Amino acid sequence: PPSPPPSLPPPSPLSGLTDRTSLSLPAAGRLARAYHAAVAAGLVWALGATVAAFQPPIFALGKRGLLGVALGETAVNSYSMIDGALNLLVASPSSPEWLMRGYFLLYSAMLLLAPLLWYAGSLLVWVVPLTPAARHDAGYWLQLLYSFNVLEVYLVCMVLSLLQLDAMAQQIAGEMSQGSCEAASQALEDHFGDLVQPPTCLTLASGLLSAYWLLLAATLVGIPAGLVVARRLAEEEEEELSRRSGGSSAGDTAKERGGVELDAWISSEGGSERLLPATSQRSHSTRALV
Repeated sequence: PPSPPPSLPPPSPLSGLTDRTSLSLPAAGRLARAYHAAVAAGLVWALGATVAAFQPPIFALGKRGLLGVALGETAVNSYSMIDGALNLLVASPSSPEWLMRGYFLLYSAMLLLAPLLWYAGSLLVWVVPLTPAARHDAGYWLQLLYSFNVLEVYLVCMVLSLLQLDAMAQQIAGEMSQGSCEAASQALEDHFGDLVQPPTCLTLASGLLSAYWLLLAATLVGIPAGLVVARRLAEEEEEELSRRSGGSSAGDTAKERGGVELDAWISSEGGSERLLPATSQRSHSTRALV
């Protein structure tokens, strides 16, 4: 009788999972490329925005009260990051020149150069393939640059200092005038309150400008992107070290196993016969014949 048709095997419970996994591989590749492009774009934008925010004024300082009326239009001054570096050279005429130049160099290195070099180096490492040795050196220099980058600390301290600037100015003006500033403020309040606003001897008004917010946004984007690059470098270096340690241990194991097998083969009768020189083998053969 004809044999029945062969029955198909039941579907595997993992078949659907396999199909879904194979379909998700292109999506994973697209996600990885998008992640790589997002980090690179963040570093490029942070680098460009930081350079653009160094030249315009980032905060304004105005003198109000009686001193503001006396100064007129020159009562309001604006300062940029570059102005802050240049003003350090003449900030304290009574201090030694070498000391003020040292402050200028520290300010320029830690607030102007270190952030730009860290962004540029992180971008270069992220987009350019490197050898293990070059990757190790790049990680070292990037970590060193990040240690000297204090731009985010500067931005936070600027806000805190501006909040306390008027109180410090009032205290300094009172100490320098030996009480006459308080008397002038009282006279202004009693007789010239409509002309001088506020009716004080000196009041400082400070404010943050648009360049500050641009620099803050660049810092909030650039630092996480740079830390992603640093983490990737650390992971790749760990993988390289584990690969090297695994290869060396495998080689040592093979050598040990080969040495044990060689010793066992030499100690056997056939192995010792093969390792004997040709003259010794002929002498053994002649002795056996005799």
